Amino acid sequence: MGIFSNILQSAKKANAPTSAIGVDIGGSSIKVVELEDRDGVLTLVTYGEVQLGPYAGKPLGQVVSLTPKQEQEALVDVIRESAVKSRDAVFAMPLSASFISTSSVPASADADLSSMVRVEARKIIPASLSEVTLDWVELESVTKNQVGRSVLIAAIQNTAIERFKILMQFAGFTNSPTEIECFSANRAVAKNQNTALIDFGAATTKMYLSHNGVLNRMHRINVGGAEITAKFAQATGLGFEAAENAKLLVQPNSEHYELLRGLYAKQYSRALRECRQVFDHYQADTGATFDHIKIAGGSSLFRALPGIVGDAFGLDVEVTDPFKLVAYPAFMEDTIKTIGPLFVPALGAALRTFE
Repeated sequence: MGIFSNILQSAKKANAPTSAIGVDIGGSSIKVVELEDRDGVLTLVTYGEVQLGPYAGKPLGQVVSLTPKQEQEALVDVIRESAVKSRDAVFAMPLSASFISTSSVPASADADLSSMVRVEARKIIPASLSEVTLDWVELESVTKNQVGRSVLIAAIQNTAIERFKILMQFAGFTNSPTEIECFSANRAVAKNQNTALIDFGAATTKMYLSHNGVLNRMHRINVGGAEITAKFAQATGLGFEAAENAKLLVQPNSEHYELLRGLYAKQYSRALRECRQVFDHYQADTGATFDHIKIAGGSSLFRALPGIVGDAFGLDVEVTDPFKLVAYPAFMEDTIKTIGPLFVPALGAALRTFE
């Protein structure tokens, strides 16, 4: 097993910390959430977000690739500005640095899967095993007439692991566990039930399908909200940053609402078709059923997106509120419900400490 060993098992130990931070480093921003166990009640201490565009000399909201120094600066800034105090952190690593797949291994119930999984991994991972850290976990069989044993195989680039180790040390965190963002997001939304989540990020759209709370299938498409901002800027003559701000503030009675609705529908049409195909295949393959779709990510804040997703899937759509899993002051209710979809991986990463 590797850096994210036992990804689907409890990470809590006898001397587990009473507070922890979840860190989500995305394409356009870094988000942090700090939780504390207060007499058995998980409580939100603070949260924060810093946009990455300016660190690369780009506008707010733009997807950027930072140098290690710029990334370190951004992380230190968000930690300082959000006033987090805990030194225990869980990092949610981006899917772009990883490969995840489920596979059926032809093995008897009492066979040792370790060597068999490595053989299977060589077939499906598009990189040399010497370049990645490999982890796997056996899944409960959910496929009809399955032959063999079902495993989830995860691999992450060694270069990404080293990058995060340096980043953790620079920010003053030690021995911080790291996991791929899909497991963090799944922890925040899938509680012992079948759950379908679509995360509409700035750079990518990701769908996660879980069985009884355990991630079983995922699909990623390189389509994101930053492209909508660019097209909106072009259509209105606004600069990128002004378009991003206008996009976030638009309401159904606003001047550009219908224009944006058309851009969202067109931008996500292919992604939603692909997700629907994966969704239908999963249901046919496993017999699983879902009564609604959960959505998260920055684009989920646009009022029309639930309807667009609902039309694509023929199901009700729920904008995720991950903070319902923790306590927070009543006066923060409106703010928390607004920002909640943005902080799913960060909150899920912080929750790992308290499992």
